[in-house]
Amino acid sequence: MRVSPFVLILAGFVVWSIAFLALYATQATGCRLGWDGIAIGPLSLLRLSLTGLFILAVALLAGLYRYGSIHGHGATGQAQILVKIACMVHLAALVSTVITFSGVFWLSLCR
Repeated sequence: MRVSPFVLILAGFVVWSIAFLALYATQATGCRLGWDGIAIGPLSLLRLSLTGLFILAVALLAGLYRYGSIHGHGATGQAQILVKIACMVHLAALVSTVITFSGVFWLSLCR
């Protein structure tokens, strides 16, 4: 199945924005429901949930990058250029995800 290069270009930061909303909503809900006080091993339920969402977002963006890299070789002309741009956008979204959301590992989660 071929995906339009324009959809590929948009997909990276759409995934980033969905991850942002999911992490923010989970953090707010978890603080309100007291998930930060429920220990699962050395981590709280809230930190474990946020870490899982972080890993899922990174995996999805890495998958988009890989998909664009693999399927971009068959494209020609303008489509090939657009797929290369999409790969760069996915890489930028991946880097911004790691920078923006890595605080779930060390920042305090609730006041």
